Amino acid sequence: MAFSRGFTLIELVITIVLAGILATVSVKFLQFSSQGLVSSAGRQQLAASGYVVNEQVSRAVRNALPGSIRTTSDGQCIEYMPVLAGSTYTSLILGSNISQFLAVPYSQTVSASGYISVYPISASNIYSQSSPGPLTSVTGTVPSGTAEITVTLGAAHTFSTDSPERRFFVSGAPEAICQDGEFLYNYQNYGFISNVANLKAALPTTRAAGRIVLAYPIAIGSLNFRYETPTLSRNGLVVFQYTLQHPTTLESLSLSQQVRVVNVP
Repeated sequence: MAFSRGFTLIELVITIVLAGILATVSVKFLQFSSQGLVSSAGRQQLAASGYVVNEQVSRAVRNALPGSIRTTSDGQCIEYMPVLAGSTYTSLILGSNISQFLAVPYSQTVSASGYISVYPISASNIYSQSSPGPLTSVTGTVPSGTAEITVTLGAAHTFSTDSPERRFFVSGAPEAICQDGEFLYNYQNYGFISNVANLKAALPTTRAAGRIVLAYPIAIGSLNFRYETPTLSRNGLVVFQYTLQHPTTLESLSLSQQVRVVNVP
């Protein structure tokens, strides 16, 4: 008579225990693999965000009006005036109210409109828009042409100092880049603030008013702007550093950048 042999209770228990161990190891392996993928994706996202921030800030301040760059005392904000056009004047009367001057055209086909400046080297003189001073208080127009052109000021203005290279610039209204909480913003359309200590209070608080998000999330208090004024051996230099922090993995990435300001008075 044949008998079929089955599992004993001890064998069944051992099998269940081994299966449980294998299942636990498999789950842990899959968990670690998933965490690795999430962490890798998070680091890639931080690196991509850092590249975008560095590029946006660099493009903004690299072409700024000479002398217009200034920072707040806590380093959280940098303000500047973007240059729209520039050329060389051929005839400009200093020390007198003038409404126009002659210049070399900067473009054969494109005209420009903005604030006209001559030898802008001091932020205090630029943002006060005083006359005599380096910057007009209202916008003027630079026409296109192939021969000598006439630059028309929006109102009579007195330029007090000649540019060594006879340069003049056309620039837009002031802009600022600041950290507020975990956000990095670009601010526009807020006008001229003579004292940089009052800048933050004057900045717009909505997108419609001129506040644009540049990056998120930046570790609170990590952003620091520093402006090194130009010397005889180099142009002005903007140095900034900050830390990006991933909202899910909480991983952080600290970055720093130096930007050479290309325009000179």
